Amino acid sequence: MVNDERDQCTSPTEEANRRRYFRIDDRIGLRLKPINLIEADRLIETLETRSSRAGLVNDLKAIRELHLPDRRALEYKFPTVATYIKVIENQLDALAQALSDSEGFPDTADIEVNLSAQGLSCFWPEALPVNSRAEIKLTLFPERIYVQALVRVLRCDPIDADRYQIALDFVHLRDADREAIIRHVCRLQRQQLQAKAEEAFEERMLQKEQAQKKGGV
Repeated sequence: MVNDERDQCTSPTEEANRRRYFRIDDRIGLRLKPINLIEADRLIETLETRSSRAGLVNDLKAIRELHLPDRRALEYKFPTVATYIKVIENQLDALAQALSDSEGFPDTADIEVNLSAQGLSCFWPEALPVNSRAEIKLTLFPERIYVQALVRVLRCDPIDADRYQIALDFVHLRDADREAIIRHVCRLQRQQLQAKAEEAFEERMLQKEQAQKKGGV
């Protein structure tokens, strides 16, 4: 059973862990279902069941990352074999994705969130009791990463008549799913940094061109 008394406040260690994860603004698919503590225990059992199909894609990627040094050595020594293994991996990914597609995850990016591997915050149309539990299903785009997790409501602040600012903490998140979120956040950060660098470069070039025109007058 989830210890509700333990979750009444956040310990300094938990707060430090939360802050060490990068956060990023993103647009994702999100489904949220409030549940009681008995349902929360059942959800944990479901998430840890090896036959669960929802996290197959993330499991495969986690295994692949674990054996990345072996794979690189194989690519160097036996490139033909490595190419064939890559084909098999792609087929497994496609099969796992097809199985996960039937698990009821959102198929559109319709909500803006601030996301990290520790939790997320967003606007929500209804109030949720603080410290209550919920089951969430996330779809991260464009890779269509599926994540199912048990969360705790850390905060629920009213914004207006039908909108609340909520903060959710991952109470139970499989390691493979957490790694998938971390990879997704890092990828978006790289893209944003690259975009800012390109904008800065274009701005410098524009300023240089304008300076040259003024100097030629």
